[in-house]
Parts: sequence; C-alpha cells; structure tokens
Amino acid sequence: MGDEATESSSPLVPDAPVGPLAAFQSREFSVFFTAGLLSNTGTWMQTVTVPFVIDQLTHSTALVGLSAFLAFFPATVVSPLAGSLSDRHDRRLVLIWAQVVMMAMATALWILWATGTATTASILVCVVISALGTGITTSAWIAFVPQLVPRNALLSAVRVNSMQFTAARAFGPAIAGLVLATLGPSWAFAANAISFLCVIGALLFISPKPPLHPNTTDRVLAHFREGIKYVRRHAVLWIAVLMVILIAFFGVAMVQLLEPIARHVFHVGAGRYGLMTAAYGLGAVIGGVFTVAFGDTFRKSRFALVGLVMMATGDVVLGITPLYWVALAALLAMGLAQVLCMVACNTAIQLNVDEAYRGRTSSLFNMSFFAAGPIGALIGGVLGEWLNLRVTVAGAGLLLAVGVALAAARFHALRPLDQTPAVDRPIEPVRAVPPTDLDSAAHLVVEPVE
Repeated sequence: MGDEATESSSPLVPDAPVGPLAAFQSREFSVFFTAGLLSNTGTWMQTVTVPFVIDQLTHSTALVGLSAFLAFFPATVVSPLAGSLSDRHDRRLVLIWAQVVMMAMATALWILWATGTATTASILVCVVISALGTGITTSAWIAFVPQLVPRNALLSAVRVNSMQFTAARAFGPAIAGLVLATLGPSWAFAANAISFLCVIGALLFISPKPPLHPNTTDRVLAHFREGIKYVRRHAVLWIAVLMVILIAFFGVAMVQLLEPIARHVFHVGAGRYGLMTAAYGLGAVIGGVFTVAFGDTFRKSRFALVGLVMMATGDVVLGITPLYWVALAALLAMGLAQVLCMVACNTAIQLNVDEAYRGRTSSLFNMSFFAAGPIGALIGGVLGEWLNLRVTVAGAGLLLAVGVALAAARFHALRPLDQTPAVDRPIEPVRAVPPTDLDSAAHLVVEPVE
C-alpha cells in the first residue's frame, strides 16, 4: 500500500502539533505496538529462564555469565548484515523471517526441557541462533517504526516504542518468576514460542509506508562501512553510541548476573529472583512513562546524564548492601536509569538520521549495546567467580562513575545529543569529526527544539 493509503489510516496532518501519544492515532503503529508488547514479554521470559536453567544444570557463575554473553553478543556479529538488509530490502519481510527463526529456537528449548533431554551445550546452541535472529530483528524493528507513522509523530513513536520494550522488560521477568516457581522452565519457553505468532500476524496485517531503499551494488561490509562513516560525520550520532556502550558494559551487564547474585549473595530462590528482575523491569516502565510524558520538557542530554549517574549509583548500592529490599530499590533505580539513557540516545539518533542510513545507524546503535553488555557480563561472571560478586558489581559502578565524569567534561555534559532534528532536510556532506576532537564537535550543538 502506498503513502496515500497509509496516511489516510492516520488522521494526523503532517504539520499539525501532536501530543506524546500521537503515534497511537496510526492503526498500523497501534497494532504493531500491541503485538510487540506481547512478543517481547515472552522473549524476556526466556531471557530470565535461560540463566536459571543453566545454573540448575551447572551451578557455575561463569557459565551463567557465558549464557548471558551468548544471548546477546552474536547480535553484534550479525549487525552489519542486519543494517544492510534493513536499508536494502522490505523491513517487514526481514522482520517476519527473523521472527520465524527465533520462534523455532524457543520451540526447541521448550521441547528439550519438557522431554528432559536438555544439556548445557544444546541450550547454548539455541541461545546463539536465537541471538542472531535478535540482531536482525532489533535493527529492522527500529528502522521499521518510522514507516508506521507520519513524520510529525516520529518523536512520539520512538518514545512509545521504547516504552513498549521497557514494559515487556518488566512484565516478562515478573511473569517468568511466577512461572518458574510454579510450573517450571518448559512453560516459560512455551509461552515465548507462542508469543512470536503475535508479531508475525501483525506484520502480515498492517500496511506500512514504503521505505526509501537506494539502489546500491555494494557488498554488505562495504555498505555497512559507509554507514559508519556517516555516523562519524555527525557528533549527535557517535556520542549517543558511546553513551550506550558505557551503560551497557558497566550497568546492564551486571543485571545479567542477577541469578547468581540472588543465589549466592542474598540466598533466595526462583520466586525472589524473579522479583529482583521484575524490580529492574518496573524501574524501566517508570522510566518509559516518564520519557513519554516529559520528554519535551527536559533536554535529551540531561536524561542521558542522569541515567548514567543513576546506573553507577545503583551498581554500587547493589554491590555493597546486605539488605534484600535495598537491592530491590537499587534495581528499580537501575531500570529507570537504563531507559532514561537509552531512550534519550535512541531518540537523538532517530530524529537526526537520514532515511537512507536509518537501518545501518540503528544496527550500529544495537551493535554497541549487544557487544558491550555481553562482554561486560562475561567478564563480570568470571571476576565474580574468581573474586567476589559484590566487589565485581560495586567496582563496575565506580568505573562507570569515572567514565561518566570524563564523558560529561569532554562533551559539555553531552550537549551534542540536543542537536536540532534534521526534519525533512537533505543530508549534506560534513567534514569527518573524530570522537576525540571536542572543539570540532561543539559547533554541532544547538538549542533543542523541544
């Protein structure tokens, strides 16, 4: 269906003022949002269940860290392909095939555990293949959302879509904790397998606007390198990527170690482990609602900086507190922190990227997150087993605090994230600005339009 048909399904006038929930006036976005919430809730159920079953099989913190690494890092490997596919081909078809692969792996995990034939190796193989599907899905998903709304509702769509992911981040672990404590892991895997039908059905039902796919004969890596060069020419883009690396490596990675933290540090079982992950998810939901409601009130740089500081503080508190309820409060703050930083950075990217580069820029953003988080979890798992989990988590918080202080000083409190969105403006060639040249980047900082 063409642009005219899609626009007619949304009552938004291209230049009319819109509110924070304007994206829901598009039928296509509303359907996709609902399906995504259900499916991503199932995915988070599996994300929480895998470390649980690995720990049940091995009782090894290092292997739990390895499972967290393998659950996300393969997405980094496939990111160049994901970005190129999203900028060359129909993003809806890319999403459908990726969802089919992930559904197959969830079904395999379900069958393996239900029949009692699961081994550590077989679970990790399914996790790796599923992670490859995640890498394709995430880049295509972010690039696909702008095809569902008019241009003036893009800011609303980016924020609300982020809120959908964070809501799933809360619901999934909470439900997984209940399921693990009552029905067992096989039911969590089954729920995830079934949930993929929601997104596949929604993608077949909706009629998105056609994307801009420039003709190119470049190979995948050459095509992706062109995207990297594009990002390097725009301070708002590469600073956003840098902030995501910091929060993922030192913050999100520590959350991936919650299962051994729950068992070894706080000596609690599956139910309270699920409550810990749910606290983190609840903080993410609060952050999502806050960014949607007040995203036009505060600068994106302020959101990102506050989020980074809160994550560092949460790490330290989680590492040193002997009290379970204080750990829950720290995790809630860390969930809120992740969303404040991630939404601010993703919004800055999506509002300032040319459509022809949207898929590759999104994949670079995701690549940074999917690389930094798993590497941090792997290192944290090894250090936690070799040294001490408390020291590892608190140390990560202190290192993050140092990194945030250096970044804030070097990049004028992250002000490049407040660059005015380049709405409907042709992208002109800009002199490459290396990430180490603050003075060259400073000229791109202007007052935000929010």
